[in-house]
Amino acid sequence: MDYKQRDTERIICYLKKYPEGVGVEDIIAHSGAEKLRVYPALFELEQSGCVRVLERGLLGAPERVLWLK
Repeated sequence: MDYKQRDTERIICYLKKYPEGVGVEDIIAHSGAEKLRVYPALFELEQSGCVRVLERGLLGAPERVLWLK
């Protein structure tokens, strides 16, 4: 089983429920994706143009994201 793909799909499904954007902490808590896979998946989705980061933390990590597609 491809756990990375499964978690990415869970994140995408969760993002689609919030057309105005959602906090990354909410994604971690409620999407069902493994916590350690959320930030790498969001990075890949941002690089592919599927996600826009609306807010970033002090170190550049996304805090709030928006599904674009």
